[in-house]
Amino acid sequence: MMKTIKSIFITLLLLLCCSSCDEGSVGNLDNLFSNDDTVGALKEALTIGATTASTELGKEGGYLNDSLVRIALPQETNTLFDIIGQLQQSPAGNLLLNAVGISDNLENTMTTLINKAAEDAAPKAVNVFKTAITGITIADGESILFGANNAATTYLQNKTFTGLQSAFNPTITESLSNVSFGGYNANQAWEAVTTQYNKLMNAKESTAGNAAMVALQLADSDSYNKISSMQGLETNLADYVTDKALDGLFSKVANKELDIRTNAAARTSDLLKDVFGRLDK
Repeated sequence: MMKTIKSIFITLLLLLCCSSCDEGSVGNLDNLFSNDDTVGALKEALTIGATTASTELGKEGGYLNDSLVRIALPQETNTLFDIIGQLQQSPAGNLLLNAVGISDNLENTMTTLINKAAEDAAPKAVNVFKTAITGITIADGESILFGANNAATTYLQNKTFTGLQSAFNPTITESLSNVSFGGYNANQAWEAVTTQYNKLMNAKESTAGNAAMVALQLADSDSYNKISSMQGLETNLADYVTDKALDGLFSKVANKELDIRTNAAARTSDLLKDVFGRLDK
């Protein structure tokens, strides 16, 4: 008799569970996972992503050779190098370059150096990221778990980017002084670039420069107009590289989050397997 009653109770319980599923709920089994479990798994996934990102981008060519995260030069310097390249194509342009004392194009050197600086700093970023990950409060882990494939990374970025800028900037600043290429470190190359920029922008201020600008206006009005419209170069190199380096790191963290969400083999702990396994249903 007791056995019969027990069987009836189990049957009713199963029917209740199935009824709940039919009503469109996630399922009673999901109630076994607390928000703390979900949040813990999300933070673990982000920590793995940060570690992977720091390792990958900290290798030689980690930024420079990856088109998705390669740090481009600030827009103002792109304008400078475009003008220099254009001026080098004509006698009037070369006359102006000689008049203001610009003899080399530092575009490749500068690009290489800012990416090498980011690569040098990347391994040290992991601790900055881990501190941010540990410190964030995730109010609703479920909405992030069942959100977009980069939902956890986006949440982290939105909540911590400003703090990460402040924490990571000194490391980038140090790296800009340490890395070298083409006879410059990054700060020295940036100083040379800003000097070139100012020389072109202020070309009319010297007698030789003014005469060369008059000749350029007649021979190449496009270059003349570009130089005449140049504004002061105000980019803070350390701030710029910090922001772009963090963008690259977050991009790699998002890639790892996607891997953990979609690839069961990437879930390297029981917590990750249990929580992210719910996405396989």
